[in-house]
Amino acid sequence: MLTVEEIFAEFLKKKGYRSTPERALVLKEIYSSPGHFDADEIFIRMKQKGSNVSRATVYNTLELLVECNLVSQNSFGHKHLHYERIYGYEHHDHIICEDCGKVFEFTCDTIENEQESICQKMGFEIERHTLQIFARCVKPNCENKAASQRD
Repeated sequence: MLTVEEIFAEFLKKKGYRSTPERALVLKEIYSSPGHFDADEIFIRMKQKGSNVSRATVYNTLELLVECNLVSQNSFGHKHLHYERIYGYEHHDHIICEDCGKVFEFTCDTIENEQESICQKMGFEIERHTLQIFARCVKPNCENKAASQRD
């Protein structure tokens, strides 16, 4: 299995982009941190560690990482994009709580198989996908609901 660094370097070379130390630092920061994040979170974490990487480099590098399938991009219903590392990690989908915005990850072989079957029937081959379900918790005492919404 290739490393993320090798995959990214090969991708950049193939596309005619330079492989820079700054891009490598952004990739390293992303793959050393778990969970979902936005571009500004990566930029701030890198600044706190003393990096001189610009905000523009973080945003541009994230676009390249999405294009080469090392990072996925999701909106989760917010006004800005969230990202997460995907290479070497099990594919999963998301449920987003409409009350608090919390993101829950899940996997379901039945859903995955059905998506594959639908694509095959329609003459497509899946390259990548995201599934986001926006829902409200039905538990009466859900800790994610505001106190005024609990019954």
